[in-house]
Amino acid sequence: MSAGLDPRLLARAREVVADTTGFRDDAIAQEAVERVLRAELARGRVPTEVLSELQQLGSPLAYTLVRAVLVGETYFFRQPEHFRYITQEGIPTALRHGAMHLRGWSAGCATGEETYSLAACLLACAPAGMPVEVVGTDLHEASLEAARRGTYGAWSRRESAPALHPVYELLNGRQVSILPEVRKVTRFAPANLLAPLPERYGQFDFILCRNVLTYFSASARDAAIVHLARALAPGGLLFLGTVEVDRAPPGLTREGPPELQAFRKPRPEERTFAQLPTAPPVPVPRMTPAPRRLSAPVLVSPTPPPSPPPSPARMHLQALERIEEGNVAGATAVLELLVKQAPDYLPGLLELALLRERAGSRDAAFPLMRALRTRAGQLPPDALVDGPEALPARFYLASADAYLNLGALE
Repeated sequence: MSAGLDPRLLARAREVVADTTGFRDDAIAQEAVERVLRAELARGRVPTEVLSELQQLGSPLAYTLVRAVLVGETYFFRQPEHFRYITQEGIPTALRHGAMHLRGWSAGCATGEETYSLAACLLACAPAGMPVEVVGTDLHEASLEAARRGTYGAWSRRESAPALHPVYELLNGRQVSILPEVRKVTRFAPANLLAPLPERYGQFDFILCRNVLTYFSASARDAAIVHLARALAPGGLLFLGTVEVDRAPPGLTREGPPELQAFRKPRPEERTFAQLPTAPPVPVPRMTPAPRRLSAPVLVSPTPPPSPPPSPARMHLQALERIEEGNVAGATAVLELLVKQAPDYLPGLLELALLRERAGSRDAAFPLMRALRTRAGQLPPDALVDGPEALPARFYLASADAYLNLGALE
C-alpha cells in the first residue's frame, strides 16, 4: 500500500508519531499514517513540502498523524474487577487512614467512559459530604471534547461490563447521558504520559491506566510508569492493563492477585530507610599507672573524625520524605544540594528535573534532563544505578529522551 510514497516521508512520519506518543514501531498503524500522507499529497502538496513540515516538531500535520493512530477503545466499567477492588478494598482502606477526600485520575481516558465510571464508583462509596474529584486526560483533544459532552451510544455499554454504580441516565432508546452528580465531580484535560502531570493537579488516591501502555515502547512505558507512580498519594493505588507489566513498578508494591495488576504506594510510616552511617568508635588509649610521687601525665583526647556526609541515596530518600509531606521547598533544597555534591548521581538529576517540571519550571528542568541523558549515555545500558531503587542506566536514558523529545514537540 505504501507504493508511491517517498520512503523518507514515511519514515519521518512514523518517527514523529513514536516521539509524541511513545508507541512501539509495530504499534503504529501503517495504514493510518499512509492515509494522512496521501491526503496531504492529494491536496497538491509535494513530498518535500510535507517532509519539511514534519521536520517542524509540533506542526499541525504532526498532530493529525498522532490523532490518526491513537486507539480509542473504551466502555463503561471495563475490567470490572478493578472497580470492585476499589469499592471493597481501596476506599475502605483510605477511610481507615483518615482520608479527607477521594481523588482519581483516568490516564489515557479516550472519550471518557472510564473516567465517569471511576467517578461513579467513588461517589457511591464516599461518606456523605466527602469531596470527590476525578480527572481524565488524553492526547486527543477531539476525544476529550466527546468526553465533556457526556453522551454515549450502545457501544459504550457492554454486557461484559455491568453497570456497577449509577453513572448515566437514558436519553432515548439508544443514547445515555452522564448523571449531573457524576459530571459535577469530573473534569478533562489534555496531557501526555511521557511528561509529568503538572503540579496543580496534585496527587491521586486511585489511578487507572489500563490498556494504554501496551502500545508503548519499553523505554516510553518505563518513563510513563514513573510519572504515574509519582502522581499517587501515599497509600494510593495504580491499576494497569493485564499484560502491561510483569513486576511491581519501582517504589510500589503489588496488591491482590497478579492478574489484578494493582500496585500501591507505601505510606511514609511503611517505608524503611537506610540508617545514616555512624562514625567508628574512638579508641581510648590505655595508660600505664604512673609511679607514686610523679605527676600524672596530661592526656589529650584525640579529636574524633568527622562523621561522613549522608550518601546520595540517603539524601534522595530525605527529599522523597519531604515530597510526601508536601514540603516541596524542603525537598528542592535537599535535591539541589544533592546534585551539587554528587552531579553523577542519576536518580537525583531525574528527581530534581521532575520536581521542576511539576512546579512549572520547564526551563530549569531541561538542563537537568540533558545532563541526565549525557551521564546515562556514558554507562552500559544494563548497568544498575544505585538509588532508592536499583534501576538500569537505560531507564534513566529513556526517561531523559522521552522528556526532551516531548519538550521539542510542544
